[in-house]
Amino acid sequence: MELSEQEKERLYYIKRRNLRIILVLSIIGSSLYMLSNLMWGFMQPSISNIYNTGELQVPSEMTTLLEKMLRIPRSFFFCSALLYAISLTGVIMMWSLRKIGFHLYTLAQLLILLITILFLGRYNTNIGDIMFTLLFITYYFLAFKQLDMFSPTEISEENSTDEEKKYEENDME
Repeated sequence: MELSEQEKERLYYIKRRNLRIILVLSIIGSSLYMLSNLMWGFMQPSISNIYNTGELQVPSEMTTLLEKMLRIPRSFFFCSALLYAISLTGVIMMWSLRKIGFHLYTLAQLLILLITILFLGRYNTNIGDIMFTLLFITYYFLAFKQLDMFSPTEISEENSTDEEKKYEENDME
């Protein structure tokens, strides 16, 4: 059954809205990981000095974790922060429906997994990180594939927000 142009446009905006919901999660995750890696990279020598002098008291449960974190080279944290910044850039580009954003995001996320394995060893790589990375990459790939199929050609990027508001108002009714 053939969809009318209005139905195609409505379906397009629903799919675009759903994509944006997931993009928000990626923006939050990439931003937080970028900042935390950057901060730890800068603060690691100071924390190490404070810990080694005995001025920093940590609960015994956290001693092993802190010592393990202090042994990780600072370059790992700076590389991770850079890759998360590239990932964030890709997500922002995907928000504007630029396919290059998908490629940047995918490359950055796969490199994050790779440097984690290289710096920390494969036994310290979290299977959950691998699963979430693959899940998000797959979702973004499928979402972009669907948006290409249903994207209206006459709607420009400039007035798309007005059109989206119209469809969102109709969804509320």
